Amino acid sequence: MELVLSFLSGFILGSIPFGFIVAKAKGVDIRKQGSGNIGATNVMRVVGKKEGILVFVLDFLKGFLPVAYWARFTLFWGLPGVLAALGAISGHMFTPWLKFRGGKGVATGFGAFVGLAPVPVLCAFGLWLFVLLISRIVSLSSILAAISLPFFLYTFRVQRSFFWFGVVAAVLVIVRHHSNIKRLIRGEEPRIGEKK
Repeated sequence: MELVLSFLSGFILGSIPFGFIVAKAKGVDIRKQGSGNIGATNVMRVVGKKEGILVFVLDFLKGFLPVAYWARFTLFWGLPGVLAALGAISGHMFTPWLKFRGGKGVATGFGAFVGLAPVPVLCAFGLWLFVLLISRIVSLSSILAAISLPFFLYTFRVQRSFFWFGVVAAVLVIVRHHSNIKRLIRGEEPRIGEKK
């Protein structure tokens, strides 16, 4: 029962489309502006910096909160925490409130993994920040941080279930960034401060 409840609670919280809600409060349908994504980066680019930061914090919390609760349950090799994280990220990416078209899961995944394994995640965040400072391209930073996460999880010898979930999460993030990857290859991906 704990396994089912952990996933469902994560999914329900993760499915709240904060980017859409915050942008709509400003009179903007974020799905029709910029990249069309409901995440913090597009909200920041289209609506404003304060709104983008607010969306990032809210998306982070909807990943962190269910995991922080369920990670206390160590039965089944920590699976309740992992399933809460998977639920939150899946809910964010495939929110039923917007016809299963959500965000890319970076902020929510970041929050979820901080709840599961903070030290490896902070290492991946350090890489994200380093790449962002050099390139000023959020998507490139996010993709490289996602790829690095399983390696950091392995290096710090976290529970095996956490490691394999890190692999799955990295694949999900990369798949959700397929359009960004195409723009990166063409040299057309916007940098911070540029309008899309």
